[in-house]
Amino acid sequence: MKLAIVDDNKLEQELIFNTLRTYEHERNISLDISSYSDGNSFLNTYVPGDFDLIFMDIYLNELNGINIVRKIRQMDSKVMIVFLTTSKEHIFEAAPFHFFDYILKPFESTQIFHVLDDALALLPEQEAELSFEYRSFDVHFPLSKIQYIYSNNHEVIIHTRTEHMLSGFLFILSQIIWMIQDFFSATVESC
Repeated sequence: MKLAIVDDNKLEQELIFNTLRTYEHERNISLDISSYSDGNSFLNTYVPGDFDLIFMDIYLNELNGINIVRKIRQMDSKVMIVFLTTSKEHIFEAAPFHFFDYILKPFESTQIFHVLDDALALLPEQEAELSFEYRSFDVHFPLSKIQYIYSNNHEVIIHTRTEHMLSGFLFILSQIIWMIQDFFSATVESC
């Protein structure tokens, strides 16, 4: 699940982040978490479909969270929004934007866990995949496309079926770039 935290208070942001990491560890799942300390940087980089769920503070320095969500909803009606705020007074103002939950700070980790459990239940199941790192690439092969895997010395060949054709792939760097087009997605780690 891809999550965003938008909160200008570094301590609050860290608390939310650590709660999400605890959930990740306890549920044995993987969460992709991005943090933003202001609404403008979030809006300037937002692309519909980038996130499944956004934890949004209402009281931000420049834009308030409700105005940010108003702009998000113009682009993306599917992303789940969870308002995290210190005030009850904005719940009716936020309601027209179909938020997933409205949690008051300070929050209990069980509240966040409950929200994540509910969100995971609503999201389509991820297809099982073979994932590994090859040099600076994260490689993801959907298991449904793999026919068999063959290993010879220090080479691995993954045979896949696309449409009615059986293909074999030898894992050397020059061919990984070619495979990206049709058979898996790869992202370059930018760390």
